[in-house]
Amino acid sequence: MYLFKTIIFIFYLIITLSIIKIFPSNANNYIETFNIPNDFQENALVLDYNDSMIGIITIKPKEKNFGEYTWLKLYKLEEKNLNINDWLNDRLHNEIHNIIKIERLLRGPDSPLLETIFNSARTEVPSIDDTIKKATINPEWFCEDLNDGFNKEGKYTELYCTYPLGLFRYYLVLRLQKINNLYYYISASALNHIRIRKVLEIANSFTLK
Repeated sequence: MYLFKTIIFIFYLIITLSIIKIFPSNANNYIETFNIPNDFQENALVLDYNDSMIGIITIKPKEKNFGEYTWLKLYKLEEKNLNINDWLNDRLHNEIHNIIKIERLLRGPDSPLLETIFNSARTEVPSIDDTIKKATINPEWFCEDLNDGFNKEGKYTELYCTYPLGLFRYYLVLRLQKINNLYYYISASALNHIRIRKVLEIANSFTLK
């Protein structure tokens, strides 16, 4: 009797393992990676608010100061079905709050604009005000049309925005990509064109291993 029960148990165990092998779990067992230059560093992205997203990685320059406004952030979405174009445009309204931090930097007591050499630049303050006003109401005003691009994992959709702030520019780029039935979201930021190109080079290297 004991032998019979043992045989039955082994039989059901084999059947169960076969089913698991044929129908693998939908859990994401991949590791998200980027090619990161030596002057950048990677850290875990910890979210302190409920945003229906899972923070994964944040990448920033090792140099601080203005480097605080150069970053790449990677998230996973909890949503399974969405309209990519609509989602990116809606997300832009959440991301645009970063422009307020930059405006405070440019007008703060440690701003390089306080040097006398930049006296003429301070006449640009009204244009900064205009940008802030437009951006908070309609951030899409400063964005290119949505475009598709490709990386090692396939196609992504990108929203590329440039916000003029006097002599400066604030670049904000959002990407959304569906991989293995899971959405990945990247946001990238920089205060000059050379730096945003560097950050997007890192974004282009995104892959799952």
